[in-house]
Amino acid sequence: MADDNESYKKIIKSTSIIGGSQVFTIILGIFRTKVVAILLGPTGVGIVGILQTIIDMVRNATGFGINFSGVKYIAEAAGTDDLYKISKTVNVLKKWALATGLLGMFITIIFCIPFSKYSFGNNSYAINIAILSIVLLISSVSSAQLALLQGLRMIGKMAKATLYGSILGTAITLPLYWWLGIQGIVPGLILTALGSLIISWLFTKNIKVEIVKYTFKDSFSSGLNMAKLGFFIVINGFIATASMYVIRALVMSKLGLDSVGFFQAVMTISTLYLGILLNSMLADFFPRLSMINTDNNASNKLINEQLELTLLVGTPMILGIITFSTLIIHLLYSTSFSPAIPVLQWQIAASLMTLISWPLGVMFLAKDKGKYAIMTETIKQLIFIAFVFMFFDYFGLKVLGIGFFIASFVNMLLVIPSVRYLGDFRFSKTNMYYIIIGCISVLTVLLSSLFIESNLIKYTINIMLCLVIIIVYVRRIDKFLNIMGLVSKLISKK
Repeated sequence: MADDNESYKKIIKSTSIIGGSQVFTIILGIFRTKVVAILLGPTGVGIVGILQTIIDMVRNATGFGINFSGVKYIAEAAGTDDLYKISKTVNVLKKWALATGLLGMFITIIFCIPFSKYSFGNNSYAINIAILSIVLLISSVSSAQLALLQGLRMIGKMAKATLYGSILGTAITLPLYWWLGIQGIVPGLILTALGSLIISWLFTKNIKVEIVKYTFKDSFSSGLNMAKLGFFIVINGFIATASMYVIRALVMSKLGLDSVGFFQAVMTISTLYLGILLNSMLADFFPRLSMINTDNNASNKLINEQLELTLLVGTPMILGIITFSTLIIHLLYSTSFSPAIPVLQWQIAASLMTLISWPLGVMFLAKDKGKYAIMTETIKQLIFIAFVFMFFDYFGLKVLGIGFFIASFVNMLLVIPSVRYLGDFRFSKTNMYYIIIGCISVLTVLLSSLFIESNLIKYTINIMLCLVIIIVYVRRIDKFLNIMGLVSKLISKK
């Protein structure tokens, strides 16, 4: 039991270190989002969302996962204490980051007219998209510098670089939006990327590496190994980003830019919620699982531990966001974003399926079976797009939330038998209990929020259920961390 508690503590510790830095960034992002919604309105938020999606889609398509896989290669080189090997790996990463950034920039310029036509229905944004291509180059170099900090285990510096970059970006964009309105979106995105580059450079400039001479062939070969590792992550990210691009274009053609802004608001909130939880856990969970991927028993034990903590932390958050979705939308944006509320409720409810399938899906990458990740993600996105196309006229904007819920459910049903086939995975009895409790409570809160008109009855049911779940889950977490024991000691000392 002591060993089990230590394993849980390691997971919680690694999550809190990396996730803590993201909390401040997200709080700042919430403030920035609120101000942007006031200054630009739904139309401006929609334009920002479309342009950002284009950037993300091209970056995923041309980045080859170098910044993700570079962390692993730098960490391995640092473990040898061989300055030459470290320097060579760092130089290869930087050269490939520069090359992939230039490639993304070139692709964006070439396809700026098709991007504008498909996204906005005309060529009016082609020049803006071409100008934004510089963001691909800047962000690629900046991400490589952050990967260097993470690979060398300079987690504190990496967290500070991310936070300070976000602060600088906010300080740049908000005055621009106030001064120029919608016309300030493009220069704001460029200056934000440039600010992040400068901050990341300040934190990496004192890292000493040797100037290593090697042939172009050697550089290409070393970088190609990085690209192979990040390939499946890139494909998955590209599929998801491309899907969001298609959905936004459909909403634009059906309902206009305001509705794109509503969808962007929902995606921002759900991405912030899932990002802080899943990305924080991935940083430690993926390498740990990779080390034991040939031992099915050890792998299954670690996955169940990770899944349990994911559910314990994530489920109460889901219930809280659904319950207070109206307040969250109005607080983060404005009352004009009210049509986004039911979409947010459906999408956040779907997050429960993501919490279940995500720790399982990491097994695909740990066992070098990335094709399963691509297959399940592709099917999920195709179902999402197909449902939206078929039922848009019937459900209206709400189809975005309902379709995402159905697609996430199907994805979970595909992932579970896949990991059982690959690693003989089975849920622990404890996790089965939390999955059943989570499904019942989330569905109850969702249906209550959607169909009960009386606010008094609705909030009474939802808040009471949230409190019960929080009490039960916190007691379970306390068994690993002994929080109450530490609090009692502090009180007794005082």
